[in-house]
Amino acid sequence: PDVPLVPDVPLVPDVPLDPAPPNVTLNVPAWAIEKYTFKDSKDGTEIFYQVIGEGETIVFLTGGPGLNPDIDLYESLYSELKKKYRCIILHQRGTGKSLLKEVNENTVNVERYNEDLNGLFNHLGGRKLILVGHSWGGMLSFSYASNEPDKISKIILIGTGDITSSFFTWFSSNIRMRLNKEDLELEELQIKNKRESMVAIWPGYFFSRSIALQTRPPLDYKFRNQDGINSFAVKDWRKKSEERVEKLKSFKAPVYLVTGRQDPGGNSIVYEVKSILPQTSFLFIEECGHFPWIEGEKQSKIFFEFIDKSIMSNW
Repeated sequence: PDVPLVPDVPLVPDVPLDPAPPNVTLNVPAWAIEKYTFKDSKDGTEIFYQVIGEGETIVFLTGGPGLNPDIDLYESLYSELKKKYRCIILHQRGTGKSLLKEVNENTVNVERYNEDLNGLFNHLGGRKLILVGHSWGGMLSFSYASNEPDKISKIILIGTGDITSSFFTWFSSNIRMRLNKEDLELEELQIKNKRESMVAIWPGYFFSRSIALQTRPPLDYKFRNQDGINSFAVKDWRKKSEERVEKLKSFKAPVYLVTGRQDPGGNSIVYEVKSILPQTSFLFIEECGHFPWIEGEKQSKIFFEFIDKSIMSNW
């Protein structure tokens, strides 16, 4: 079982799961049109990615760290993106089909994530990337931008974590304050049965409890394929906070940030990003939590309008 390596709860709690066998089979959804791999990572890990849609190329970085990119949560988001854009969905190391032979501090750290993105950059022909990052994916975008600023065209952040990692002090409590007795009892049961606790605390990510309950995954749902990704990634990411802040001060490409007003990450993240990256354009979506595209019809409409505007123009 995973043992938490940081005192604060990571962006998504790392719950012990049965390790996935080497020949794990994924339920690849219908939106996956093309599948590719590359081995340009320095440690030789085979990194998997999927391509959907046609149009301006964007690279989508999912949350976690450690969440599989093909979980049901993202399906409606991908369905919209593929209508207008060539969307490259990266299976970050330890997720989806990019499985690791070993999960440890040498295979899961910020440097390895950056190397993987460099491998993707080279594999795609060296054209500057448009990074679209949700939650941890936004944090990963910050890390890559701080190390490879000339390889990025723009960054689009969705409910991102912050740059300094200070949000860890309140993210978990903001989730838990929204849970009721039923959720807490379910959380205990999920942990006892070695199942995903995120299923239980799901309502904590939403403004609307009714929508949270409508979209809550089944009790036996698996969000990830390999244990330990979250702990190792977050621990290393936090160690590099000061270095990341200083490097990002020289990053000049456009930054766009959209988040729910009631996202458990809080408004402070937005203002911190703006203070370090003053070129950031941002939008709060009212009555909205961590997943704007499924929070409600009104919120979804505002969200996708912002994404379109951010991808297609500089403003």
